[in-house]
Amino acid sequence: MNMEQNNNILEIKDLHVVYETDTETVYAVNGIDLSLAPGKTLGIVGETGAGKTTTALSILRLLPQDIGKVTGGSITFDGKDLLNLSNSEMQKIRGASISMIFQDPMTSLNPVNTVGDQIYESLMLHNDDHKSKHELEERVDAILETVGIPKFRKKEYPHQFSGGMKQRIVIAIALACHPAIVIADEPTTALDVTIQAQVLAMMRRLKDQMGMAMILITHDLGVIAETCDDVAVMYAGEIVESGTMEDIFNHERHHPYTEGLFGSIPSLDMETDRLKPISGLMPDPTNLPQGCAFSPRCPYATDKCRAEKPVKSEFGTHTVACHLFTGGESPNVD
Repeated sequence: MNMEQNNNILEIKDLHVVYETDTETVYAVNGIDLSLAPGKTLGIVGETGAGKTTTALSILRLLPQDIGKVTGGSITFDGKDLLNLSNSEMQKIRGASISMIFQDPMTSLNPVNTVGDQIYESLMLHNDDHKSKHELEERVDAILETVGIPKFRKKEYPHQFSGGMKQRIVIAIALACHPAIVIADEPTTALDVTIQAQVLAMMRRLKDQMGMAMILITHDLGVIAETCDDVAVMYAGEIVESGTMEDIFNHERHHPYTEGLFGSIPSLDMETDRLKPISGLMPDPTNLPQGCAFSPRCPYATDKCRAEKPVKSEFGTHTVACHLFTGGESPNVD
């Protein structure tokens, strides 16, 4: 594969995405930069409405037709800007080179087709080496066994499987063609805690076995800690903090939003059984605040925060977009 000189398999630079209707414009993604190295897992974490899924859909050019629009930036994969490819060229990439695991297996699977047929369809669409039907069927059997589903169940329909098994089938479809990148959009949201752990462990194992890179979208920092090499914290369509997993979990400097996410994590050794939710709500994406988008909810906000957008402060591999860290200083917090 023709990698970038910096060895990243995927580069997103200054990406802007809006949703336009007749009455308003939603500013969903506002100038983000992301990179993904081969074989690594990038976690994108943030509340609902932060722009995580829109970013993923932009990579695959699956934004809602006529409404979702990329208004600026570039998305480079294998030396090609995906935003400039034709529809036919993108169809060759989707599923084969970059695939996506959607967050709700109930709506991701076709209820009138067997699960085996749905995996077979993905293989057939990208059958560039002209494998025979028998060879493709063997591949269906193999990928089902890989995700822990006996091959004899390929003739069954989605309603005959539990929620956890449906998610395994969705993962099987995404991995069928051995993609270079898999995007997992909150793949365990609808599952109970025990099944979540099993699915995440399986995804880590398969990623390592197949040598894939992965983008994991979640609102759960606990999932990030178990799975990711690098982390991007997203708020109101912007990356407010990024770095390695160690940077985010062990560094003394944090964006106030990241600090709030950590405060929302339950712990067995908490002195009180009450969590510390982030006050307020995500800003209206049709009318974002003038300065820092988090300033209306931030306990450390100043007049400067409300008037000026912060620039990123860099601490090695760790970046934080917050006025509190301008010049490398930590906030004065009691």
